[in-house]
Formats: sequence, structure tokens, C-alpha cells
Amino acid sequence: MENSSPLGIKRSSEFLSLKQSGKRNWPTRWLLLNYQKNSVGQLRFGVTASRKVGPAVVRNKLKRWSREYFRALLKTGNSIEADINIIFKPMETNFYKGLPHEEFIKAMDRGIGSLRKNL
Repeated sequence: MENSSPLGIKRSSEFLSLKQSGKRNWPTRWLLLNYQKNSVGQLRFGVTASRKVGPAVVRNKLKRWSREYFRALLKTGNSIEADINIIFKPMETNFYKGLPHEEFIKAMDRGIGSLRKNL
């Protein structure tokens, strides 16, 4: 039975491994996906949003949207066996505060779509 929630990448060493040996995918100018195939057999992901991205409220919103996105992806049964680090790049002031949820979803769909082709 497949797990209904994606596993999180929590260790600093796992993030570093992804940065060093993973592939990069830029679906938009503000979003970077670092990824690599994993041996766990299911999707694992982490989110990197530095303070330059915005205040805690905004960073937490982006993390929440990311979790929701991957939960929905798993429900469709359309999951990937990969480790993914979602990196939000620092942008101009209030960029993320005004970012519509639909635009976030579109960017993630674009990123995950091209990620599937490259795994």
C-alpha cells in the first residue's frame, strides 16, 4: 500500500547531497527544483526558503502549498521515486506575498513534468 503523505527530507546531509549530485530544473525564474532518483521507492521532498524570500508568514505559506501540492500528487497515484528540494529564490519585495496559488501550481506542474522526463 502506498503512503498517503510524502516523506520529508530533513537532514542537512540530504540537502547537501541533492545540491552536489542532483540535477537542477528551473520551471520559473523564482523556483528551482534540485532532484535525483532515490532508492526509497517513493517521493521525498524538502523546501528551502531563506529569510530573503520574505517574513515567516510568507515562507510558511510556501511550505504549506508545497506539502499540499505533493499530497495531491500522491492521491492521483502519479507519484515519482525521487528526492526533490524546492528552492524559492529571493525576489523583489512582496513578490511571494502577492503570488497567486494558481501560478504556484502551474510552476510546480511545469517543473514536475520536465523532472519526469529527465529521471
